[in-house]
Amino acid sequence: MEGKMPGSRPGRSAARVAVALAISVLVLGPAGALAGHMHDWVHDHSSRGVPPRPSGYSELTRTFGAACNDRANDTRTYFPHVHGRWRPGYVYYHPYLARNVGHNIRGHVAKRHREGAMDYGQWGYSCRAMRGGTSWSTHAFGAAIDTNTLRNPMGQSYWDGRGADGTDHGRYLPDVFRGNYPGHRFRWGLSWQDPHHFQYVVNY
Repeated sequence: MEGKMPGSRPGRSAARVAVALAISVLVLGPAGALAGHMHDWVHDHSSRGVPPRPSGYSELTRTFGAACNDRANDTRTYFPHVHGRWRPGYVYYHPYLARNVGHNIRGHVAKRHREGAMDYGQWGYSCRAMRGGTSWSTHAFGAAIDTNTLRNPMGQSYWDGRGADGTDHGRYLPDVFRGNYPGHRFRWGLSWQDPHHFQYVVNY
């Protein structure tokens, strides 16, 4: 809802919780598609798997809705370093990105057994303004994912590719999120010194 202030979080109805639980199974829950070696997994680069990316505030709100709306955190995906290093949990975001984040990005990492390239902390939806500003953060729309924030804090001008396993994976993770194949069209925050941040909108 447009009138909510940054920092607030919408309440959840029982129906929304049920939907989120159902979708979480589809988008790689802990006992779901991440299990095994994922021999049959393939990228989905259809318009459903990698949907059109909005440009500017008007397209952002047309695609994701108003900041902090009731759908902005209706989808969740299991990530390995949410509550700490190797302390997994769910990252919440907008259903518009369900196939791209849950199937493509997480599947890409799991297929290649590179969970160790990721690191603490990993975040999604947050009903707040941009750091140091008054405009809504892309996190408030469920349109952004943060990863490896401990090694890549805001204000840093480079990407530290060391993962939770201590290995330097270079730009493997940013390349999964951004650009064209095998990337998934997320805009990387490195250009404004926010290297852990990946958002699904440009010109905002």
